Amino acid sequence: MDTMEQELERLAVKADRFNQKPTSQQIYRFRNLFNYSESQALDALIGFRSDMNHQELTDDQWATVQAEKEAAGHDRESYEHQRQLWFAKPTESTFSRAGSGGADSFLFKLREPFPSVDVLRREVGVTAELKVGYDEDGSPADFACVNRNTKHAIEEWIQQHPTLQPPSFVPIRQAAKDLSATSCYPSLGIDSTLPQHRAKDDEETFAPAQTEYPVLYFFYGTLTDPEELRKQLQLRYAPKLISASVKGGYLRSWQKKYQALVDGPADAEVNGCAFRLYLSAHEESLRCHEGNVYEVVRCLILLSGGEEVQGLTFRFAAVDKLDPL
Repeated sequence: MDTMEQELERLAVKADRFNQKPTSQQIYRFRNLFNYSESQALDALIGFRSDMNHQELTDDQWATVQAEKEAAGHDRESYEHQRQLWFAKPTESTFSRAGSGGADSFLFKLREPFPSVDVLRREVGVTAELKVGYDEDGSPADFACVNRNTKHAIEEWIQQHPTLQPPSFVPIRQAAKDLSATSCYPSLGIDSTLPQHRAKDDEETFAPAQTEYPVLYFFYGTLTDPEELRKQLQLRYAPKLISASVKGGYLRSWQKKYQALVDGPADAEVNGCAFRLYLSAHEESLRCHEGNVYEVVRCLILLSGGEEVQGLTFRFAAVDKLDPL
């Protein structure tokens, strides 16, 4: 049978199933397996059967898992529905207080079928960055950080192995950090595309550098609360903050509850606090807390004692989402 005939037969089988009214036993199975109400189970069955594009198991794939899944209460249709839920289920980041828009990076806990990044590389042929964090119960756990393309590759691999459950991907909507080595980009209140803000020769450098630690940060809004900062950094004691200010920006509001630092005139000044970060892990925690509507930018921090230090702060990036003035 050629490919066209196979496709037509597949569609005919689906159409025949769509025309069949769900039985009470099938409704009960969906209620029991997926915790649906009776009406939700009926809607799910009808919706599943009417979806001509969902990923089906082949006969060989179903034969591989049939005994195990039937022992768990499934039939072929309910197991296919479960797999559909696995791949369609939206996840929300618990790492971002205010993230919006699509994420470019994702985390998942390393466990079977991928107990390590080495196994992931060997089985799927993709690389991932190892992150050490904490599980829901507070115990240490290893996570893999992958980009969107790698996530898709893992999902495609899982679809070819129906006995395996896919990882639970958590989108990381963190503030971008992309500090140029050849100009002052990005900087608060400065148009870094102008020639005077670019490197004059190969010897000139711009501070802070992308991976420079320790680094001084300027905070405003909720992060000026020592207890809030302690929680975000998982510190034992509340940190000591230094009164400080920056120029070249001003504060707007977002969602009527968040403060948003945006570019302003050179003489515009914002008061807040400064704190020195010694660990990249602490910086990453704060980037995740701020979310991808913010970005890390360079700024000149004026400390209360009169000292000026080149540092970093979080600038609001989604200007079109600001509350009206």
